[in-house]
Amino acid sequence: MKLFIKSFLFLACFCLAVAGSFANNNLNDTTRAYATPLLTKTPKGTVALSWTEKDADNVIHFYWAESKDKGKTFGDKRLIYSSAGIGNSRLMKPRLLFRKDGSAVAVFALRGEAPAASTDHSNHGGGHQGHGEAPKAAVGGGRPSDLQIVYAVSKDQGTTWTKPQPVHQDKTPNVVRGFFDATVLANGEIGVAYLNDIPGKAHQRDLRFVTSNGDQFGAEQVVDAFVCDCCPISLLVDASGTLNMYYRENQENIRDIYKTTSKDNGKTFSPAEPLYKDNWQVNGCPHSGPTSATGTGTNLIAWFSGTKDAPGVRLVDQQGKRLLVLDDPSAKSAFLVSGPKSSVLLWEQSLASESGRLSTIGFKNITGAASNPTTQFVKDSRNAMNASGIVVDNQLVVAYEVMNENKKTGVALAQIKL
Repeated sequence: MKLFIKSFLFLACFCLAVAGSFANNNLNDTTRAYATPLLTKTPKGTVALSWTEKDADNVIHFYWAESKDKGKTFGDKRLIYSSAGIGNSRLMKPRLLFRKDGSAVAVFALRGEAPAASTDHSNHGGGHQGHGEAPKAAVGGGRPSDLQIVYAVSKDQGTTWTKPQPVHQDKTPNVVRGFFDATVLANGEIGVAYLNDIPGKAHQRDLRFVTSNGDQFGAEQVVDAFVCDCCPISLLVDASGTLNMYYRENQENIRDIYKTTSKDNGKTFSPAEPLYKDNWQVNGCPHSGPTSATGTGTNLIAWFSGTKDAPGVRLVDQQGKRLLVLDDPSAKSAFLVSGPKSSVLLWEQSLASESGRLSTIGFKNITGAASNPTTQFVKDSRNAMNASGIVVDNQLVVAYEVMNENKKTGVALAQIKL
């Protein structure tokens, strides 16, 4: 055990040094709490990292930075938007997407009472429109109990951004819309799926989908009229261009994961069906949804289930064949990463140490539909949580939250050769 701890601490020091240049540029404000790091690729082949920062006034700033060396170092951060109303929990992570034409689209949740203007004065190479203005009325005329899914567009390499607007045309007040996912469709447009309050029914939501047409979004469609009301959705465009939607259903409190597909970029969807019949019956929302990826010749999907039969995070293929279940009961917050030859399953779990239990990031490199590789751990992931990743060439780049000594969360990076 002592040998494990010494090795763990040595590797932690090593990987913190790797990420040091990034921290010096962007993550050196100890008065702020950092959260929801997500990685993606740009059409140029560079790596983009987005994240949020909460300042002492509880204003949340949505930033991004670009790496031209495959995620080893990043340039100065650029502001997308800032507001006290931005949703930045692990259940509603802000998304940064890049179209094939080079334009960027940010999609995030925004509370109805939030200001519509930036209050960030640090600039950091950014050029946010409406910079420094006083709080305005809510986007779309919302009220304090509203939660909307909004988007902003950048046509200049992510430097300046349009004022956020709702992705949905429905302007019904006092409605919560959330637990969303967004992706670039095969035709280059943006697709967004989200849960929407059912009018007059407390704690009941339907599943909706909407697509962009240029820089605007069209009318939303209801994909499922009643679903589990507070679990995130996962969208995946596979190698064939098919859009796959995975979500948690609610059939008389049985909270299984369902799937539906669209071969026409979200215009129509196949009838929804169970992906795998866990038959997990729980009178409440699990607050955890599916994650999905490609890279092994089939789509892979992972999620947590509390069923008595093999409880924990499980991994299945597109046909619903169960491939593995993580054997540690503390494993949670799974995240699947697509790669050219494999998929990587990331998760957070607790390990014993001399000072008690600490959270770390585990991963498996899934090279085939029948493989169950040995569990490995991200080297610097001490007191770590909420991981995401991206594969560049044969390198896995992982971004995750860490709990610092001042009890505020930071963001750390690690590079791992697959």
